[in-house]
Amino acid sequence: MPNPTRTRSGLLKAVFVSTAAVVSFGFAGSALAGGTPAGTNVQNTFTLDYSVGGTAQPQIDTGPAGTNTPTEFTVDRLIDLTVASSGNTNVAPGAVGQDLVYSVTNNGNDVQAYDFSFVNETGDNFDPTTSSLLYVLDDGDGLYEPGAGAGNDGTLNAYTLGTASPDIVADALVWVIIRSTIPTAGAVVDADQANLSLIADTLEPSTAASPGTAVTGDTDGNSLTGAAENVLADGSGTANEVANAGDHSATGSYIVTDPDITAAKAVTVYSQDGTGCATIPGTPTGGYSVPGSCIEYVITVQNTGATATATGISIADTLADELTFISAVDAGSFTGGTLTTPATNTNCTGGACVIGYSGASLAAGATGTITIRALVQ
Repeated sequence: MPNPTRTRSGLLKAVFVSTAAVVSFGFAGSALAGGTPAGTNVQNTFTLDYSVGGTAQPQIDTGPAGTNTPTEFTVDRLIDLTVASSGNTNVAPGAVGQDLVYSVTNNGNDVQAYDFSFVNETGDNFDPTTSSLLYVLDDGDGLYEPGAGAGNDGTLNAYTLGTASPDIVADALVWVIIRSTIPTAGAVVDADQANLSLIADTLEPSTAASPGTAVTGDTDGNSLTGAAENVLADGSGTANEVANAGDHSATGSYIVTDPDITAAKAVTVYSQDGTGCATIPGTPTGGYSVPGSCIEYVITVQNTGATATATGISIADTLADELTFISAVDAGSFTGGTLTTPATNTNCTGGACVIGYSGASLAAGATGTITIRALVQ
């Protein structure tokens, strides 16, 4: 969270040299991907040659009396970081071990540690029942891939609130995970959302004089040389922190995907004389349910949920003893199901006619149907 002791300071040191003649510059130092490391001493020299009436005059250089003593400044410590969400996570009611993944990148020019915390935001539909923090150091490829083995980031480590993370070098990142349990069905419904923000606060690294303490910005002006001064240059990600305070945050969401399944079974007389009983759908002629008539059952399953596909659907229908099984068909929007039936003309006495349907899925908003035909004995 914002540290009230932090203040904003300027972002750059500057050295200005002004002459009235041609000047040549030489710089010592190197540029790195994360910027010049904090504490680097940058030196600069110049020489000035001129003539009067065609006669060359003594060369002028940086220092007094031709010593060519360089001007110099110390590169200050840029405190900058970015927290980013890796995306929302779809969850089922009652699910445990559900992860929201965030990256925390050291955008500064020195080694830093971080303090992690999270906030259950208001204005959403629910809060997870329990949440904890874990972290894993990135292996340099910028991809979240936890687990042992070459090329992976490594195993997840439990993080204790209020402690310092491992040191993170400039341009490197650490993955931080909020792991939660989702409330059970009834407490949450399809499309409910829980918003959680991760906050990273910059700390002094383990090698500092005061390791694990929150960094503060320099407030007494740019001294140019000497020890590197802290310059807070972070942005603001959420309302949980402010810019130029050494912290940053991002929000991720759990989104409940809970199919809402309803089912019904209807019966009609397909044909009074049994005509066309084996042809589904065919053209019904109706009539009375007398012996020899064809009875049609339609099992209808609806997924009225907004987002979630129902999987693992299993249906079992046992026909009455007074019937003879003729045919059954999956005639709806199920996917991936397997229909099992008795043989055509099986006498259903004693529960011999079981129609089964297993391994099916039904997308949100879809309706699946199973049509069964049988003759009245």
